[in-house]
Amino acid sequence: MLSRSLVRILNLPFNLHITVAFLIRIIFVCYANYHDQHYDVPYTDIDYRVFTDAAKHVYKGDSPYKRHTYRYSPIIAFLLTPNVFLNVNFGKILFCVFDLLCSYAIKKLIERQLVGKSNGPTIATYCSLFWLYNPMSIAISTRGNADSVPCFIIILSLFFLQTNIVEGYTKYVLSGILLGFSIHLRLYPIAFTFPMYLSLGEYKINRNTGMRDAIIQLLPNKKQLLLALCCISSFIALTGAMYILYGYEFLFETYIYHLFRKDIRHNFSVLFYYTYLTGSQLSIDLVKFLTQICECVILFVISLAFGTDKQTLPFALFCQSIVLVAYNSVMTSQYFIWFLSLLPLVVHDLKMKINTAIYLAILWVLPQAKWLFYAYLLEFKSRETFFYIWASGIFFFVENIYVLGKLVKSYSPSYGFGQISDSEIKNK
Repeated sequence: MLSRSLVRILNLPFNLHITVAFLIRIIFVCYANYHDQHYDVPYTDIDYRVFTDAAKHVYKGDSPYKRHTYRYSPIIAFLLTPNVFLNVNFGKILFCVFDLLCSYAIKKLIERQLVGKSNGPTIATYCSLFWLYNPMSIAISTRGNADSVPCFIIILSLFFLQTNIVEGYTKYVLSGILLGFSIHLRLYPIAFTFPMYLSLGEYKINRNTGMRDAIIQLLPNKKQLLLALCCISSFIALTGAMYILYGYEFLFETYIYHLFRKDIRHNFSVLFYYTYLTGSQLSIDLVKFLTQICECVILFVISLAFGTDKQTLPFALFCQSIVLVAYNSVMTSQYFIWFLSLLPLVVHDLKMKINTAIYLAILWVLPQAKWLFYAYLLEFKSRETFFYIWASGIFFFVENIYVLGKLVKSYSPSYGFGQISDSEIKNK
């Protein structure tokens, strides 16, 4: 049971939590300036320096891709142009704001999902605080990583899809537009299109269903068509506009490069050492191809298992995000935000003892610490630790799959933290 002091803190006004969380992030942004000047391992993400350099080129009227290794949508460089004429920390603060917006959107989405339940607002607040005070989300945004932007857009897309804040078919249009926008910024949300599409259908298929009836049920309805067409149109419009501005260089650096990317640094992936050994030898990589086939099969199965029900759709997206990260040939800490931003949407449905949750969290963090230790020895001490990094990557992959299995096993829709009672909380 929650202690009285913790309950009092959790029950403080949400606006106060937002203010405190923002101040915490500002403190870390300020600390980063000191840390970067006095320590070998910088606090600020290298990508943030890339963003800032790209923004300088945009500010001068040039292409952001004049900055070598800038491999993101030009929109990120556009957003960070104030880094040039206002303050170099503007981008970090902007990403922190998107962090807060994620928390607010999570709260509102869960409130709408649990409408009619007396404890719904309390559960929604607890879930939003789970993201607001998450050390990983704080660290990633204050280090200058931009992934909080697509994460917010994905949650907002899900918000319109699963609530009636906008009536009629307009909500499917808005959801599709936002989903296409998120895919433009980051390719990984393309996996979410299938379960989101499935969630809008009605299926009564079993082993006794005839082929003709099954096919008819799988035909898209108006809601599914609107979602799909608006998603595709949004992605094509944004991508087309950027292509007009920057040509093939934009397509290659933002999308095509990532399909064949081989990164042997800062990479938690289980394929790290394999890539290091074979990176310059293989034009067609059979191992990576087979890995991607396995990944696609798992994503498809997850979509069928959890995507066909509106209630379990958020869990489908959460599980898919873990699989996308675990099986990726390139994996860095910023990728963890892909699923950590969706975890608050499903954490209240995990029927799990607090001791088990802590155990799984430690089990997930320890392999990262081990990997980072050997990576530090390699990069800053020039020690030959490739084998140990590879072994840590394998251990981390196994732990990711193990934790995912435990979460799936403990998933219980409508559990709601055991349906905590507002009266019980207030009486503690």
